[in-house]
Amino acid sequence: MPRNITSLVGKSAYLGCRVKHLGNKTVAWIRHRDLHILTVGTYTYTTDQRFQTSYHRDIDEWTLQIKWAQQRDAGVYECQISTQPVRSYSVNLNIVVPTATILGGPDLYVDKGSTINLTCIIKFSPEPPTHIFWYHQDKVLSEETSGGRLKFKTIKSEETKSILLIYDADLLHSGKYSCYPSNTEIASIRVHVLQGERPEAMQTNAAPAAVALASCWSCQAVRVISTMVAALVLLEACSTLLLQGCGGGGGRQEDRLRPSDPKEPQPNCVPSSSSTSSSVVGVNNGSRIAR
Repeated sequence: MPRNITSLVGKSAYLGCRVKHLGNKTVAWIRHRDLHILTVGTYTYTTDQRFQTSYHRDIDEWTLQIKWAQQRDAGVYECQISTQPVRSYSVNLNIVVPTATILGGPDLYVDKGSTINLTCIIKFSPEPPTHIFWYHQDKVLSEETSGGRLKFKTIKSEETKSILLIYDADLLHSGKYSCYPSNTEIASIRVHVLQGERPEAMQTNAAPAAVALASCWSCQAVRVISTMVAALVLLEACSTLLLQGCGGGGGRQEDRLRPSDPKEPQPNCVPSSSSTSSSVVGVNNGSRIAR
């Protein structure tokens, strides 16, 4: 008897246990994870009526059936015989969910006039699907109505493969294609039929330009930062000159440090236009004399 059983989710799982010369002993099926007694003989102990044991007298086999198996049913089950000491036989149950995948997805780019090759792989299925439908957008594809441009091929092994061939691809063949097996969820891919350059090539050619653009942005950022720093330095220098002009640079040190009287009017630090002009003229004259 196999010790590893794989069953499809939603289907019935069958675990077998053969016992020779049982006599007046009994056979019980126990779930190992919680030591819950499921059945004794053909009587079901659990309140979950999905579990049921049947006895096949011709082969002395006690078969535990789990109806509508779920992923939570996966694990080890023990077939125990009421001997002293107890003898048992363990079976490991695997619950799998079949999946369908289309190679090359989610987007496939082909040239106009070439052959579109779509391969749908069905994995984790204990048995091959009874049928597989292909859709373009929401329309079922058929060889009979394709005018010889479509061909289907199915390869059944551990992984079932369904191959769709579309000859002499045209722009009208662009769009979403879906593979829909009888025992899995639907799988889809989007096909783009092109006349010109492939998007892969365009992305490759655009890479150096992107790098150059990023470098250019970095240079501009450095220039902006440098300009801001220079402006801050200039602003600080101007503030220092204005403060020195307001203080006049004269008077005793203790007068300059003495707190001002709140009632005493404060000097205005903004020079008048005449004084500014005189200062500028004086500086210009001094510049001429120096030269």
